[in-house]
Amino acid sequence: MVSLLKSFKKKSTKAKIGIISFVVFMVILVSYVLYSNFKPEPPAEYEMVKAAYGTIVDSLDVVGTVESGVTENLVAIEGATVEEVLVKVGDRVNKGDKLATFNVAGASHYVDSAKKEYDKALKDYNDAKTSADSNAKRKVELASEIDKKNAQITAKKNEIAQLEKELENSEPVTEMQSIPQEQIDSIVAQMTENGATQEEIDAFIASASNVQVPVVSSDTSKSDALMQKNLELAQLNSELSTLQAENAVVSASGNSDSMLEALKKVADTKEITYKNIKSIYDSMKNGWYAENDGIITVVNITAGEKFVPTASNNSSSLDISALLGSSGIDANTTDMINSLLGNSETTPTGTGITVESYNDMIVSVTVGKSDLLKVKVGMEAVVTSLDSQYEGEVIYVGATAVESNGINLGSLMGAGSGANGAEVKIKIKNPDEKVVIGFDVDIKIKLETIENVLKVPVECVMYENGKYSVFVYDSEEKVAVKREVIKGTLDDVSYEIIDGLGENEIILKSPDPKMEDGTKVKEKAS
Repeated sequence: MVSLLKSFKKKSTKAKIGIISFVVFMVILVSYVLYSNFKPEPPAEYEMVKAAYGTIVDSLDVVGTVESGVTENLVAIEGATVEEVLVKVGDRVNKGDKLATFNVAGASHYVDSAKKEYDKALKDYNDAKTSADSNAKRKVELASEIDKKNAQITAKKNEIAQLEKELENSEPVTEMQSIPQEQIDSIVAQMTENGATQEEIDAFIASASNVQVPVVSSDTSKSDALMQKNLELAQLNSELSTLQAENAVVSASGNSDSMLEALKKVADTKEITYKNIKSIYDSMKNGWYAENDGIITVVNITAGEKFVPTASNNSSSLDISALLGSSGIDANTTDMINSLLGNSETTPTGTGITVESYNDMIVSVTVGKSDLLKVKVGMEAVVTSLDSQYEGEVIYVGATAVESNGINLGSLMGAGSGANGAEVKIKIKNPDEKVVIGFDVDIKIKLETIENVLKVPVECVMYENGKYSVFVYDSEEKVAVKREVIKGTLDDVSYEIIDGLGENEIILKSPDPKMEDGTKVKEKAS
């Protein structure tokens, strides 16, 4: 060391300055390297917010397809000649615009035929109803007469029993005698004069011929009375048989309730068919006009040609099973109606022009079972189409499950899933040209507004292994503390925190999920 100092002193001043400068440089270099390798990491910077009470709007996000709320199908009858067609597919029309004109002479026979069939069906029903009413009245009368006749027979039997009892207590009977033929003949003559039928007379003779009465040798008056009572009983039984026979004939010949109901349904069906055909005919005769503002989506008619329905068009013949489906009548009556209608002429009709209203647009979506009970008619909705937003309203919530044909974003986020759901329709208020029939749009249904709940931004909440957590800032230790929380509902920007966090606690926004508990952090400068 001493030799080094001696050597240094012998150096020139310039050499000494160079050596000192080199030593200082090396010291600085070593110090920098040591500092770079061992200096502490600066704390990570994060945006921080306070947990605070506020309002959350719970919503359901779905995707659906725009449809026309009002579809106007203008139907034509085969045989009518198209004179003018004033629109084509894609044209926008206003309410009242003329669409087409026709010469309907070639279709008039369908209207006449439908009217004749209706008139005949109505007459058949009215005739059957008149007959049924008459039979019903006579059945009531016969029931009353039969009841009276049974009462008379019962009374007569009681009189006979009393006389027989008296005869048993009198002197012994010497013999049993039949009713003398002259008495029978006398009564038959009397019955003939009174207008009795041959059936009644035969029934009386058969009954009287079998009657035998005891004859008391000492006193024949009671025996004569008993004989007379038995003759009267035989006559009453004959009259009862006649009434019962007439009642059976009336019951068998009267129209049954099921037959009357069938005839009434046939008449109603014929009336609907006639009115439907007449309405189509009158519409074509007067020319077709748009009933709503809309867009033309179908044109199946050609100027100068007679209209012929295509295979895909629907006939105007009615679906009887659909008509009777909710009427509650039995299967036999339905078969009877179908049989009565089997020979009806079918009027060939089909759609000529379709107008889809663009003032009444709806979106049909399918909502999963977990969300269905939350959605109610009248709820507000936001519809997004081509980056524009429109107000909407829930106008229909289905009561039966349908096959899912849309995307339920809530289900994808864990709110529930399933192949089936219920149909929900949302009406779009004030749509414009950016709302296009057939396009998919995003729907946000506002389910519920929840007031006064503790909430934090969605960026603060982490999800891992089925649990939710946040990083809370410890202002004393200047560190981030990981804490598990229980979340409630959410909206576009906030989570509701049910437990695990207090008001005004400071939490980190968008924390690094891999950050360790207790990491030094500081608030990012705004």
